[in-house]
Amino acid sequence: MKSNIEAVDLPFYKLSDSQDLILFLIKKELQGTKFTRELDRLGFDTGVYCSDLGVVIMSLVGLTGRTDELWGWFIPMMDSYAEKVDLWDHGTTQELALDVYLELRTKLKSMQ
Repeated sequence: MKSNIEAVDLPFYKLSDSQDLILFLIKKELQGTKFTRELDRLGFDTGVYCSDLGVVIMSLVGLTGRTDELWGWFIPMMDSYAEKVDLWDHGTTQELALDVYLELRTKLKSMQ
């Protein structure tokens, strides 16, 4: 039996496996945040849903000292990118994921 894997879930850049994993997790976090924000706007209680991928994403990027200050930067940054997500346009979401990744790498360098 052949697997029916959608191309949108395959690696979208020719990077190392760990970079592709980080980009995949960022993409899923952006989509999840956008989805829950839309549900919230419709009046659904989304307080119990939280993917918590931020901890994994920051760990994989190398941001291990997750202080309140770092979270205070990370959450609004992710929210601003999630606002730009079009749940039906995977190409744009992939580009946004790369932008987030580059911001995270820049933040890591500024903290070293």
